Amino acid sequence: MAVCVTREGRGEKMRQKKNGLENLVLITQLGLNVVTPVLICVLLGSWIDKKTGLHTVLIFLILGVLSGGLSAYKMAKHIIDREKEDEDREKKEQVKQWESRFGTGDGADRPKRWR
Repeated sequence: MAVCVTREGRGEKMRQKKNGLENLVLITQLGLNVVTPVLICVLLGSWIDKKTGLHTVLIFLILGVLSGGLSAYKMAKHIIDREKEDEDREKKEQVKQWESRFGTGDGADRPKRWR
């Protein structure tokens, strides 16, 4: 029993595999964008606590959480905008291919005797 895999089947598998890896990378980036500012701010706050005796860890923790949230929001918005642009580009390309094959539909590309 032989199984024949067409190019389209392999292309779909590769696209799914690439999409899965892209999602993993995006999740990792998002996590690092949130955790890094929080960690840096907490370490900075505790260092200031040790040096000055002021209780600034909570203030820096809140600052880090806000900074991480803003960073995550900006990253997510950028990704969503990029995906919308890709979808729009694909739609325009499909319309262009359709028009090149079948015309625009207004009859301008047909001979006059067929109008």
